[in-house]
Amino acid sequence: MKTKNSILLALALTMISTSAFSQVDFGLRNGVTVSTFAPKGDLLDNTNVTFSYTVGAFSTLPVSKSFAFQPEVNYVRKGRNEETSELNTTVKTDFKIDYLQVPVLFQYRDNFNDKGSQFYIEAGPYAGFALNTLTQPSKGNNSGISVQAPDSKKTDWGVAFGIGFQAPIWKQDFRFNLRYDMGLCDIAGQPSDYQTKALSLTVGIVL
Repeated sequence: MKTKNSILLALALTMISTSAFSQVDFGLRNGVTVSTFAPKGDLLDNTNVTFSYTVGAFSTLPVSKSFAFQPEVNYVRKGRNEETSELNTTVKTDFKIDYLQVPVLFQYRDNFNDKGSQFYIEAGPYAGFALNTLTQPSKGNNSGISVQAPDSKKTDWGVAFGIGFQAPIWKQDFRFNLRYDMGLCDIAGQPSDYQTKALSLTVGIVL
């Protein structure tokens, strides 16, 4: 009897695991990013922005009908544009940091089993590992060259939240996502209370 129960339990666990695994989505995402550095907690300071891009991969793991975990690995460039005066000439300089950003998001939607069009919301923490830091003249400024600033390399921790829409297009699921993330760590090489802020608009495809 114990052997029979053990076999039934093993079969049940196998069926549950297979069912759960079949619902896991993997995909790729890419898009544009608008970012700046601003004083801690100042959500209204959105000046001196820079425009860049982001690309990455995601995996959506449902844990119930409406909730899922979504770990991601993204490359994203963040920065701030500064203006200085030199010999009666205004010089604009971009300070940029390339991050390997790893968020773990909690996603909510009406029904993960529904393969039709759906809106969703998401939020969660992230870790950003600085890969490269550059100080370079903004577009339109011919003076100056790009200078690497390795002392600014630093791990950033923060939170992200956003909204999205998934829809089947040409028999493939596409995701359109608007996300805001805010760093919680001071940036080396910037004023002592400056932290990252970024708004990204991406398009993803579920493979």
